[in-house]
Amino acid sequence: MVHQVISMVSEFSEKQKAFIASQGVLRFNSLTPDGQIHSVPLCFAFDGRNFYVHCANRSAKRWRNLKKNNVVSVELDSYVDDWSGNKGILVYGKAMFLQPGQEEQRKGMSLLKEKYVQYREKFKLNDSIVMVKLEPSKIMNWFL
Repeated sequence: MVHQVISMVSEFSEKQKAFIASQGVLRFNSLTPDGQIHSVPLCFAFDGRNFYVHCANRSAKRWRNLKKNNVVSVELDSYVDDWSGNKGILVYGKAMFLQPGQEEQRKGMSLLKEKYVQYREKFKLNDSIVMVKLEPSKIMNWFL
């Protein structure tokens, strides 16, 4: 099966939204000050337009990268051994820090807690945690 980009748009289709909702983690990609890609898997929330991730460890490399360059991408995919069901989505955009008390921060935190029982019961994220919001500017997908 040949890899091909099926669409490149700036709004999510219903199929793309459903695929994103079905995923447990995304790969969050930022750039280091010397131009290297730094990619980490993260739990996330999605409101149909924007992605939200928490920033509990503000000394992590990904957050230091964002302070210098807020252009990021996230990637979500699924893999099937015979390649018959491979699909994915790559989203480019700008990330912004959401401080505790901001309406968008509370929204992101609420969405994370709704999606992951661990954040409600085990880790008990609270409203004092900084969130990062990704506002998409370009969306690419394959086989969706």
